[in-house]
Amino acid sequence: MNRIKIYFLACCSIALLTGCYKDTLPVVKDYMSKDMNFKKETFVANLGRMNVFVDIFNADYSTQPLQFTLQSPRAEGKPAPILLEEVDTRQWKQYYTGAETSIAEIEAKRITVRRPILDLNGQNGQLVVWPVDSTKVKYGKYFFDVMVKNGAGERLFPGLMLDFRRPKPYEPYEFDDLTGIRKADNAGGIIRPTVMSGHLDVQGREIKAENVRVYFVKTGSAANKLTFKFVDKDSLPIPISTFNIQRWDSLYYFSKMTDRRIKFGFNRQIPKDSMQVTYDITNPFPVLAESFAGDELAEYIFSFSRVSYGYRRFGSIGMRFSIHEPGEWTVVFRYLINPKFSDD
Repeated sequence: MNRIKIYFLACCSIALLTGCYKDTLPVVKDYMSKDMNFKKETFVANLGRMNVFVDIFNADYSTQPLQFTLQSPRAEGKPAPILLEEVDTRQWKQYYTGAETSIAEIEAKRITVRRPILDLNGQNGQLVVWPVDSTKVKYGKYFFDVMVKNGAGERLFPGLMLDFRRPKPYEPYEFDDLTGIRKADNAGGIIRPTVMSGHLDVQGREIKAENVRVYFVKTGSAANKLTFKFVDKDSLPIPISTFNIQRWDSLYYFSKMTDRRIKFGFNRQIPKDSMQVTYDITNPFPVLAESFAGDELAEYIFSFSRVSYGYRRFGSIGMRFSIHEPGEWTVVFRYLINPKFSDD
């Protein structure tokens, strides 16, 4: 019995000493840095496409978690609640890998959910502006505030600006998204191939990318399709079969975001007259183009060969691009100097 009493008293002593030790520890308090800030205060977004802004807030060692709340959207000094209205958005429920074998398989990995047009992530402050057209939201400058809170208090970041601009249905785009006017020729107003080699005219002179113009033409809205055509300097069609070493059913482009080669389109079609080639595509195209604007582009390169005085010569022409507006699109390559595709 005495041993039990001694053991009990020892345990009590240890508990008391532990409690006293804890009482001497400093109390850890939440901290909100006076230097935390938004890394940018103006967000340029184009109507008709998803605009994603990540890594835009610097917490500067403030205690996590932080809570972000969007407040007071306005335009021209008046409330603009339209930015808080919910629209249908397409979001991923499963990871896109790039190994999918059909558009149906890709679409099965996405779901439709309702989200505010101006969508602020309440945990990290990231912004998404979901696709909406000009019949619902007018382009122009909108302002909003963001309240940031943690256990140490709260801080308001007023006057952040959303600069809504005209749609850019494809990239590269030759029109100014502020004015809607075509850019100057030497400032992006002319779209040229991003890949070109091995083209000669009938006199054996090199034809360069500056001698070709590329046009993006929307021809319908019934489906998401992409067609390629070629025409000469007189706008006469060049048979697609001219590109005689093209491997039509095994074409891929490199996806920077998935770090792998992705199959270019599906259900390739070449009509009997052989004047064009058409693929079924996703919207947007490539699949991750809107989530990583400017970094995710598809590349299509057309290749041909010809025999010139006993030597086989190879040529190619192509584009790196993206398409963001649903519909049926035709990309037309127009040579300003006619190439020689036949053998010598």
